Amino acid sequence: MAIKYKAENVAKYIIFLASQKDQEESREGVTNLKLQKVLYLTQAYYLAKVGRPLFCEKIEAWSYGPVVREVYNIYKGNASNPIIQENDQSDIAEEDKEIIKQVWVLFGGYSASKLVDIVHSHLPWRESIVSSDKTISHKSIKGYYSPLLNK
Repeated sequence: MAIKYKAENVAKYIIFLASQKDQEESREGVTNLKLQKVLYLTQAYYLAKVGRPLFCEKIEAWSYGPVVREVYNIYKGNASNPIIQENDQSDIAEEDKEIIKQVWVLFGGYSASKLVDIVHSHLPWRESIVSSDKTISHKSIKGYYSPLLNK
């Protein structure tokens, strides 16, 4: 089955989720650093649960954790400022939005630095950061997260 989405499309939905009003009626948004970690964890969850990638772009092991270069480049102008998008500009099927929401509920409350610590402790990033091409493969992600998420 074909890969459904571009990573930018998935990122737009994550940004939308992060931009929703909370109980204090404020919009926190998400930094590019945090977006990258949640995007990675969303791909990991999808690979483990659905068995195929959610988006097609490769994920690279950078010093602060996994990064989808194409998405990083889109939002790098924000530096460490939050990205806020009040309207859902993604084009994602409802069943996939539900999966992305599940990941956001699990990890959205963590700070970017805590998410960096989390992914740094996981084998796919640790193995890829020392490899020559720095790519975190779908096989590595699926192999690591499937046993954890399918107990």
